[in-house]
Amino acid sequence: MMLMLACVMAAAIVGFAAHQGGTCGVVAVRRWLEQRDVQLLFGFAVAAGAATLVCLPLAWLLERGETLPGSAALDPPLVLGAMLLGAGAVVNGACFVGSLWRLGNGEAHLLGLPLGIVAGDMLGRLLGWQVMLPASRFAHPDGAGLLVVAAGALVLALAWRRLHRIGSQGVRLAGIMAMMGAAGSLLFVALPGWTWADVVNEQAHALAAGQPVSVNAGLRTMLATLAGALASGWMSGQLHFKWRGWPAVVRSVVGGTLMMLGVGLIPGGNDALLLGAAPAGAFSAIVAFVVMNLTILALAAVRQFSPVAPPARH
Repeated sequence: MMLMLACVMAAAIVGFAAHQGGTCGVVAVRRWLEQRDVQLLFGFAVAAGAATLVCLPLAWLLERGETLPGSAALDPPLVLGAMLLGAGAVVNGACFVGSLWRLGNGEAHLLGLPLGIVAGDMLGRLLGWQVMLPASRFAHPDGAGLLVVAAGALVLALAWRRLHRIGSQGVRLAGIMAMMGAAGSLLFVALPGWTWADVVNEQAHALAAGQPVSVNAGLRTMLATLAGALASGWMSGQLHFKWRGWPAVVRSVVGGTLMMLGVGLIPGGNDALLLGAAPAGAFSAIVAFVVMNLTILALAAVRQFSPVAPPARH
């Protein structure tokens, strides 16, 4: 019971922090490309560093190292999956984490994203695009695992120092992203399967089998992340109903489909890569995260797609 309560609180912190930090890979790349603003990119490094400090020690403490993801093969399917994840984020106008905080602003067209998640999962299964990860090399305490934790501490310190030099705004962002990283890592260790993609697909499979919606731990934590994002939107005065039209809904469905196809090949969304797999020492997660962001950068640079949707109508 206490662990479940901690997970719900951590999920609310993830949603709140994601909205407060404006956390989104598409937005981060666009800011760097157009303004040479690296704050959010360093914010991602802070989140990853904080998550790494929490992930392995907590897994060892709770004896849940066997549930940690290992590293996938560094092969063409991994690269294709990361590219699809990045392309889907561009089409949708936001990655999985970015969609969360934009829902916190009341952007209703993103309700099309769950349809895309289900469609992408179904298509991926038909194509056989479902990669199974091996067990983690760092499931049990050892010197190599401690080196991973130390590397996370170094990344956190260097990124925090860089943001601190920017001023109070950078320090605030560093604190927010550190909270998101630590809370998100707690969730990935204590409650695997809590993300948007996991919960939506689990509920869709249950409905397809004729079973009622199950209010289980995963659904509770997913709703808690949404509640945290909505609370942040309300507190900051940004929560207003916004409608971008049906074309934006279609873009969310298509973007969600592409992202889910990528998730099956990696496997994992950008939230799982940043806060779960990479902190657990999976090198393939780092490669996939880099390729995903390079794909976003390439698509934004050629202006083939708009990285961010047009202004919403209230």
